[in-house]
Amino acid sequence: MARRPAWPLLLAHLAALAVVVAGVGAQIFRPLAPDLGPAPDGTTFFTPAFLGRVEAYRAPLRAVALASLLIGLAAPASAALTPWGRRMVNRVVERIGLQRPARAATIVALGVVVLADLCRLPLSFWAGFVHEGAWGFRTQDLAGWARDWLVGRGTSWLAVALLVAGGVTLVRRLPRAWPPVAGLAATGLTVLLALASPLVMEPLWFRLAPLPEGPLRAEVETVLARAGDPVNTILVADASRRTTKENAYVSGLRGTRRVVLYDTLIASRSPDEVGVIVAHELGHDRHGDLLRGVLLGGAGTVTLAYALAALLRVRVRFGRQAGQADPRVLPAVLLVVALLHVTSLPVANLVSRDAEAAADLASLQYTEDVQAYITMHYALAEANLGDPWPPRWAHLLWRTHPTAVERLEMGRRYALFGPGLGVSDSLFLTDQSATVPAEEKGVRPR
Repeated sequence: MARRPAWPLLLAHLAALAVVVAGVGAQIFRPLAPDLGPAPDGTTFFTPAFLGRVEAYRAPLRAVALASLLIGLAAPASAALTPWGRRMVNRVVERIGLQRPARAATIVALGVVVLADLCRLPLSFWAGFVHEGAWGFRTQDLAGWARDWLVGRGTSWLAVALLVAGGVTLVRRLPRAWPPVAGLAATGLTVLLALASPLVMEPLWFRLAPLPEGPLRAEVETVLARAGDPVNTILVADASRRTTKENAYVSGLRGTRRVVLYDTLIASRSPDEVGVIVAHELGHDRHGDLLRGVLLGGAGTVTLAYALAALLRVRVRFGRQAGQADPRVLPAVLLVVALLHVTSLPVANLVSRDAEAAADLASLQYTEDVQAYITMHYALAEANLGDPWPPRWAHLLWRTHPTAVERLEMGRRYALFGPGLGVSDSLFLTDQSATVPAEEKGVRPR
């Protein structure tokens, strides 16, 4: 029998390598804000009373998030490493049949993921419904919260089912070539999701309407003109039916790009303050942050595919499983994925914080309104009880944005030094507290 030519496989490996290089390079060669050095103490900008209130709200949420993370690791670990878990997996696979590996693997994966989500459900209910309600942030009833939970988890379960079924099918049909093919296919799906998310996913969560005419629209158009940005889709989301918290985001690629403002934000803030938020989102758009994130996600997916291929081949070589497509290995695969996710969080969050800091600087440059910038970030900290100075471990695990202290420090330096932020001024770096006006300590009233 003639051997298949090796060059298609080589091209697939080279394409996968190109995705990794592009994803890493997109983060290395990107706009960055100057490094301001260690952040000042939280009391530089906020009163101890406010910091205590934030801690009372945030500390239980950090505990819940940590417990949720541990459950996400414990569920696949129990199925993969304990005798009871292996027996349950074997029973499921035997009932479905080894001759149907994609179906069996999908059922096993869904069983582990759904079990983990059900174990986390009491924590999610307490944090998202009870705790948020006790602090006055929740505006939806129990039925609305339950619908949101089911929509969120249901879309996740559907994604797991499709990925596992598709992945096992690829492993069976392309035993040598599946790692690059799977990585490239997942990257393509990520791009499609980024394109389609504003049209498919966002309507599941919000009713969106164009920003109406008026002073706010005029301010937004002024910011757009200063930024020279072609984004002309500015939408308002009805977030107030869920929460009192204020937020905004940018989504979509090319023809689906839009900036979305929470109605809670525009109802509470002046046009110039909202203009700062719009300028921040335009900074993300100008820097191509969504595309950079897609490329980084592609690089991570490709790397994960090769890591899983190495794991499966080692297990087959040592007789731990019948073949690469053996559905009984799914709990071990899920455990590796969960461990890689957790260990990559500090790096992913660092990348995100760098992107957010660059967008903060862009918002100052586009608006040239330091007072509105400072007032806005004080107001956001107050409205959302955002943690202005979190513990270091929580900062590493979950903090995707600069802290309020870091953002206010950037605004203060911009007012004093301009876009250079005075990062070469050693006196300023070593005696920060001396430059803080007494009236700026504490959260400003609305």
